[in-house]
Amino acid sequence: MELHLKKRIVGALLTVTAVALVLPVVLDGSRHNESLLQDVPPMPELPDWAVVEDERRVRIELQQLASGDAEQALQQAVPEVVSQDAAVPPRSQSDRTMPDEQGVPYAWTLQLGAFSDVNNANALRDQLRAKGYKAYTEAFPDGNLTRVYVGPELQRAAIETLQKKLQQELGQNDIHIKRYQPGR
Repeated sequence: MELHLKKRIVGALLTVTAVALVLPVVLDGSRHNESLLQDVPPMPELPDWAVVEDERRVRIELQQLASGDAEQALQQAVPEVVSQDAAVPPRSQSDRTMPDEQGVPYAWTLQLGAFSDVNNANALRDQLRAKGYKAYTEAFPDGNLTRVYVGPELQRAAIETLQKKLQQELGQNDIHIKRYQPGR
């Protein structure tokens, strides 16, 4: 037998077998109307302590909202505006990262400007990012000003070099070094 004839015979046998298996299922209408014998079981009873804990938690959250404690916990600290370079930390060299009294290492960032229009601040940030700088913005909590920063750097010498480079590149002399403190 030729190869294409063998393929046709095998295909015909598979088709007849598939039709023989599927046709009774399609013609038999009883399978479509089958329903589940059992419904989903009801939710089990919760112990009393679980409900009480939820009610206490909600009650405490409502009391915090009413007293203003929750709002105070969510408010950001007012960021410091710098008008001159931050001082080198005491008891440390400028090129070594030393922890402060709280154990947080010193890091440095550059403040490039403060904008009343968020779009202007974002445009400068995007322009700096396009040039390869680590730029970010930070808004005042009252929403009046948005500041643009470049950094942070762990070494003071690196941020001073970056400061000089940006002053020359942007033609701006009021770029100041500020201590970077995340979350503040």
